[in-house]
Amino acid sequence: MQDVEVVQEVIAGEVAAGNEAVQVPADEWTAAALAHASSLLTLILGVAGGIGALIGPAVPLVMYLGYREKSRFVAFHALQSFVYQAVGILSYAVLAAVLAVWVALAWTVSGLLSAVLVGLLLMPFALLLTLVTVALLVCTPFAWLGYGLYAAYQVYQGRDFRYWLIGEWLEREMKS
Repeated sequence: MQDVEVVQEVIAGEVAAGNEAVQVPADEWTAAALAHASSLLTLILGVAGGIGALIGPAVPLVMYLGYREKSRFVAFHALQSFVYQAVGILSYAVLAAVLAVWVALAWTVSGLLSAVLVGLLLMPFALLLTLVTVALLVCTPFAWLGYGLYAAYQVYQGRDFRYWLIGEWLEREMKS
């Protein structure tokens, strides 16, 4: 929990000359943390109805649109969270599709070759591939959620946070 009312802003890697750092009120750190924590809403809505996962990233997007004129700090964290969630949803969908095709192909080949008894030997490998795929598709969203909640925790504790690759890319885009 934050004990101070004002925390230094280190947005976009810019630290003012000397000790003149821009001050950010504690409520802005809380708003930025909530933008990151909205990944929990995205996961819950995604599990509940699949397409509901598309509603989750709307939270940080609306926060970005609402704060872009008021607070560059909150707007940056909300945009960063939006991009993280959107990329997460798209990459999970691609991963699921690729793995589904891979598993279907493994079972099809195994089934076709079972006519000559070779396929019966391949069935344990197809089953193992299926189990690994299911485990991967179940664990991946929780790892993704963990990273989003870690970001929320870091920001709420008054530490600036950048998602790997996304944060640096957004900083470069916002400067240009």
